[in-house]
Amino acid sequence: MQFVDVIVRQAHPGPGVREYRRFEQKLRDARCYEQEEAIPWTVLVDDVAGTVHQRYGALADPTYLLDADGRVAYYNMWTYAPALHEAIGALLDRGARGVVRGGINRQVYPVAALTDGWRGLRRGLAQSFIDLELITPGSASAIWLGYQLRPLLAPLTLRAEPLPVAARIGITVAGIAALVLGARRLAGGRAAAG
Repeated sequence: MQFVDVIVRQAHPGPGVREYRRFEQKLRDARCYEQEEAIPWTVLVDDVAGTVHQRYGALADPTYLLDADGRVAYYNMWTYAPALHEAIGALLDRGARGVVRGGINRQVYPVAALTDGWRGLRRGLAQSFIDLELITPGSASAIWLGYQLRPLLAPLTLRAEPLPVAARIGITVAGIAALVLGARRLAGGRAAAG
């Protein structure tokens, strides 16, 4: 098994990290990323035009799992380590060949980005923060808050392996209970005010 990162574009350009205009600039940024994030696997760099990125769908954070024959066995539109972990296990169970888990996962997993996305936004401050807030109001602020809560959230949101079923059920029940209690409080407050 081999992991490869492909640097395709500057996701959060800003004063400190401009959009790529030359390959050398992109290569230099890739080496900085590799060192700053302590990436232990190969980091490749797409050309400035983004040829590889375009051929593979031009999405922001996809993961492709290739089988032993070099074919796409699984495509995760938004990288999520537990889903990828399950797909790798399924592929290995099939002798490392063929399509697994339906071949594509279109589900969006924002919780990991909320917990760990601030480092990317911080590189392009203030422009990247403003751009994201304009596109999706409140999202950059939520990412900043999630990063502040990282010590509490990371064990759940940044796991490589999926949570056990009992833990998922417990978290779901606790979330539903919190929503019900919050709704009751809100309704009680409105009744008292009215």
